[in-house]
Amino acid sequence: MSLFIFICFIVLGVEAGNEEIFKLQHVEKYSNAIGSNKILTDPFKEQHNMENEDIDNKVESELGIIEKIPYLKFLGVSAIWITPIYPSSGFDNGYDITNHRGIDEIMGTIEDFDELTNKLHENGIKIILDVVPNHTSHEHEWFIKSVQSIEPYTDYYVWVDAKYVNGTRQVPNNWMSIFGNSIWEWNEIRQQYYLHQFYKQQPDLNFWNPLVREEIKKLLRFWMDKGVDGLRMDAVSSLYERQDLLDAPIMALTGMPKRDGYTDALDEIFYEVNEWRTLTEEYKKKDGQTRILLIETYLPPLQTLKFYGNDTNIGAHLPLSLLLNYLNHKTAKEYVDTLTRWMSNLPSGAWSSWTIGNHDMNPRPASRFGLEMIDGIHMIQFFLPGTPIMYMGDELGMTDIYLREDQVLDKGALKAGHSRDKSRTPFQWDSSPQAGFSNNRNTWLPVNPNYVTVNVEFEQNERRSHLKILKEIMNLRQLEVFRTGDLEFYEISKYVFAFSRSNSFFKTYFIVINLGSEIENINLKKFKKTISSKLTVKISSLFAEQNNGDIVSAKSFNLRPSAALVLESSFY
Repeated sequence: MSLFIFICFIVLGVEAGNEEIFKLQHVEKYSNAIGSNKILTDPFKEQHNMENEDIDNKVESELGIIEKIPYLKFLGVSAIWITPIYPSSGFDNGYDITNHRGIDEIMGTIEDFDELTNKLHENGIKIILDVVPNHTSHEHEWFIKSVQSIEPYTDYYVWVDAKYVNGTRQVPNNWMSIFGNSIWEWNEIRQQYYLHQFYKQQPDLNFWNPLVREEIKKLLRFWMDKGVDGLRMDAVSSLYERQDLLDAPIMALTGMPKRDGYTDALDEIFYEVNEWRTLTEEYKKKDGQTRILLIETYLPPLQTLKFYGNDTNIGAHLPLSLLLNYLNHKTAKEYVDTLTRWMSNLPSGAWSSWTIGNHDMNPRPASRFGLEMIDGIHMIQFFLPGTPIMYMGDELGMTDIYLREDQVLDKGALKAGHSRDKSRTPFQWDSSPQAGFSNNRNTWLPVNPNYVTVNVEFEQNERRSHLKILKEIMNLRQLEVFRTGDLEFYEISKYVFAFSRSNSFFKTYFIVINLGSEIENINLKKFKKTISSKLTVKISSLFAEQNNGDIVSAKSFNLRPSAALVLESSFY
């Protein structure tokens, strides 16, 4: 059976140092050994000297991620985070779970999962699972029994009596779900409303109930016992809601009820993260191996920082910061101010994460920042101190696709004015039909038409490509300076942003990116006197006029619009 899901590469950085994470998201069952296999057999090995005996073996069965491990090794990622692979009702791409301890049959079997885990570990790659603590499917055994008031499940979910006005049943309050409709759904059997932060098919668990909190800890233990190296906790800010059910004030800008402090970001969520981290630390004490704890959050930066915890309540290893996502088409000053504020407020000993895309965000980074700028954005993401987390396909410059309304599967988000499906299309392996992703005539979402040139095989054969540049970035990132070196930000001009990394007087690296639409002349000596007069281009973006190895003057060089360079100053 296949085990192929949406993927994220991670470059771990807490105790693992200079490493990467790659994110995979469930797309569809990977079909029988297809044309895409060729890029992971002899030709691919010969081009990249990949040391993997399994690469020569033709795959005759559906191996999904296992089949693609050589590609992950080629990229140099340290870990993959895969979105839910559990049995699901299918209303929200696997995030409506019916059994937290199983594998959905369209993904494979629990034996397939064990094999995947073992194969990844054999190849030095860690595996991180998506865990969904906030809600279950309405078809989950817990919810079915809760509807029937069968103990101990009666209060596993948030049940509330209706309000009646002049004999007419009304919802308990004005709270709204993430998708913009009432957070309450009536259940005829219980004659009560249940709360759902997302789809009505995803009833929220009642985290005020200690039995529920213990159930989630049991799930974490189950998967850590199965050998997973980390846990990405989904929708954490939504775990708790106010118990007094007070109506939320209406926000002037949106006309919607306020979420913060009512259905989102209650202080209890941070204590819950502390409990999970304590559990992962218990496992570390047994074998010395860190189980990394990642937290999904869309909270503002200063609230996101609270997930790191404090001296008395240790928090997550990595809250998944979205800081870079909010900087598209901003000025250099906004980059400097935003990143300075983040770094200066980062708790002592904490390690940042840098995300520019995921399965929930659209447009994709290449569509949001612009394809010409994606190399520069990757330079920022990978050369800042922290852990870069990269959504599958971003290394290729995959872009959003146009979808007709009848092609959209993400119906809830469509009502909210945007569909996440535009960035969830199949991964593009080569230029064969369906981009080498499937041998089926139709895939779950259409393949982006640009797959003919935006694919692994094509970009690997080009002299320069986004994929090759990303590989150069990841290779250079192995230097110690990018893990421990000093960091300085520079506002070179209104639309030229730069930062430097150095751990000695003798060598400094500059990352310079033109965020604007005009050619800029750069004088780095004006901003840092102690650099060499000549700088070496270590990495140039695809559309820069400079090439790798070129020498430029520190006092004057041109930078095209959306172009970016990694420059080395050396006195050796």
